[in-house]
Parts: sequence; C-alpha cells; structure tokens
Amino acid sequence: MKTVWRIWWIALAVKIVIAIWLPFANDESYYWVWGHHPQLSYFDHPAMVGWLFYLGTFIENIGNAARLPGVLLAHGTLAIWIWIAKPFLDESKLAGLTLLLVFSPFLGLGSIILTPDVPLLFFWSASLLVFIRALDSKRALDYALLGATLGLGFCSKYLIVLFVPCTLLYLVLSKKWRAVEPAKVLLTIVVGLLFCAPVIIWNQQHEWASFKFQLNHGLESEKRNALWPLEYFGSQLGILFPIAAYFAIKRKGPMILRVFGWFPLAFFFYTSFRARVEGNWPAMGHPALLALAYINAPDVKWLRAQTIVWIAAVVLIFAQVIYPWIPVDPRNLKTYEFTHYDDFVPIAEKRHDLYMGSYQEAAALSYKMRRQIYKLEGMNRRDFYDFTSHSRPTGDSFVVGAERWQGLPPWVAEAGYHVVAETPVNEEFKLIEVKK
Repeated sequence: MKTVWRIWWIALAVKIVIAIWLPFANDESYYWVWGHHPQLSYFDHPAMVGWLFYLGTFIENIGNAARLPGVLLAHGTLAIWIWIAKPFLDESKLAGLTLLLVFSPFLGLGSIILTPDVPLLFFWSASLLVFIRALDSKRALDYALLGATLGLGFCSKYLIVLFVPCTLLYLVLSKKWRAVEPAKVLLTIVVGLLFCAPVIIWNQQHEWASFKFQLNHGLESEKRNALWPLEYFGSQLGILFPIAAYFAIKRKGPMILRVFGWFPLAFFFYTSFRARVEGNWPAMGHPALLALAYINAPDVKWLRAQTIVWIAAVVLIFAQVIYPWIPVDPRNLKTYEFTHYDDFVPIAEKRHDLYMGSYQEAAALSYKMRRQIYKLEGMNRRDFYDFTSHSRPTGDSFVVGAERWQGLPPWVAEAGYHVVAETPVNEEFKLIEVKK
C-alpha cells in the first residue's frame, strides 16, 4: 500500500498548489459569496459548499486558497475509494486505479474547482463505505454513521436521495434483506433527519422554494428535445471514456459497485427524455464504474493508456489557462469565464453603487474585487441575491452592468427610478445609469 498512499500524498500536494494558483470559475465565485453570507441553506443548493467557503475565508488572501477546504474534502473522497476498492484489487491494480482517479474528470481537475458536487461525492462515497460496514458489523454505531453521512450529503446536494433506491435495489438483487435490522434502520432515519435539519428548516421558512426549484429544474421541462438523451449518452461516454465504459459494463465485479455505479447514470438517462441533464449530475456513479473497470479488466494496459490520455488533457487545459493556444475565439471556450467580466473591474473600483444583471456576473466581480457587489433584484432567474435586501438599492441613483439587456425589473419603475443613460462597456455588455 506504500505506492498507493505515495500517489495520494503527492497528488494532494500538487492539488493544493494548483488550487492556490488557479483562478476561480464563475460558479465558485458565487459559492464564495455564500461563504460571506453563511445561512442554513440557499435557494439554488443546500449550504455545504457555502460552509466550506466560509472556512476558506480565513485564508482567502493567499492566492485562491479559499477553495482549499473543499480540495481537502475532495481528496478525502479519493481515500474512501481506496478503502472501498482495496478488498477487490491487488496493490499494483489499486495503485493504477488511484492514479486513474487522480486524473479523472470528477476526482481530478473537477475536485479542485469547488462546487456542490465536491461534498456530494464525499458524503455519497462515505455513505457507501459505512453501508458496507453496517451490513457486515450490524453495529448500531454504523447505522447511525450512515444517517449522519446521508444527512450531511443532503446538506451538500439533493441528489444524495438517489442513495436510497440504490440501497433498496442492491438489497433486492443481492438478497441481503436479512442482514438489515429494522430498528437500526429507524436510527439511521432519525440521525439522518437531524443532520439534514438545516436544509429542511430553511425551506420551511421560505415556502419550500429550493425544493420546488430543483424539482422543476432537473426533472421536467416545458419544451422537449429529442436530442437530449443522445447528448446525455455522449457526455457520459466522454466523461467515463470508452475504455473504462467497456470494462465497467461487463456483468462482473461486486454487485454493490455495479448498482451504485450504473443506477445514477440510468436514472438520469430516463430523465433526459423529460428535461436536459447536465453532465455532472450523475457524478456520484463514476468512481464506482472506474473501480469496476479495474476490477473487470484482465489486462490493465488499456486503462493505463486512458490515464495517459487524461494526464495529457489536464496538461493541455492548464496550458490554455496560462497561455491561450487553441486557435478559436476564446469566448467559445470554458476558460474564457476566468476573464469574462474583467472590463467591469475599473468601473467597480470607481463606482460603489454598481449592480450586475446576473448572479454569475455579480459573484465573479465580487471575487475579483474582494468586496460584495450584488445582482439587481429581479433580474434574470431567481437566485440567492433575490433573497437578500442588499440587492435592492436605497439611494437616489445606481448603475447596472448587464449582458443580453432585457430591461429593468418592474419594481425599479414602481420605486420611482428611470434610465438616464446607456453606455457600452464592450461588445457584450452595457452600463445602465438609473436615477430617481
């Protein structure tokens, strides 16, 4: 196991250096704002990612170190998967799996960028490890720990609820119902409710707004597109990679990894017929599938080749961040978001009455300025900013920076404000001056 843990420690050190250097993505900036407004939960997601950024506020002046609490938690997920896979692999294969996971999209680069998927993956993985232990030990402590990890998972992202049907399906297929003790399952439920209480309390106080938003956002769409299932299938095949998918799909390996790996992907394939599915939504199933690939592969040379491909991809992505080299319009690349709103920095330095038109714009600029700049209440979709009084100006004038300008929300005119000037900032943005 020395090789395995050597890889783990070296990867952690490298991730910390990259995390401090790598600029924030726009969504990270948004969650960083949450860290400066700690709450029991939020409209868009539960609060765990905001709590992690709150812990990072104490070191946020060291480069981009505010994300380090999340990086450490994400690297803990990798350790959990080492423990889960250890009974099924020899040391050489386990080291190969560890290296594969280190460069995989969700446990590699994706674990450096702090989003709700990071704590979700940790608590999903921890719940799986504790569930395996509970079936073997039958100890009340393990049942209680399962409730705690699931409850904290619910404080991370609502998708942790898929753990329940995975559990039921596994117990049916493996015929291990007799190993479950009903009284201790009740303990799991009670402890789980206790640990997810912050989310329930916040939603009860806000008319269950977050629950309603996520259900409508992820499971149903007014307009349907026949290409959504194909897009979803392609995205998951690309993320998992055809080599790993080939070995993982074989009906071999531990039943528990097959269920907890394939069920999330199958569930979202079903929902893709009703609404568009983001590629990261089934992320919790991917570590189990990568472990299955290593367990099922008779010769791991192809999986080593996949690791090399992922290493090359990571190097090319970082090269693009440092020195753009891809011969396309930078605005068409994901890395463009690191500099997308830079033209507003000089304006924000001069104007402390600046508001932005979307949560991404407001959050990205807030992080760049290291002070809070709010979205104007009522603009674009509903989000965290619409639940804070700071998003509604109280002075006689203010300015709004906006992309895809669609006009001001109705309350602005009702409060006696009107637009007095519109000034282009660049070819994408306008600066709207508003006075009473």
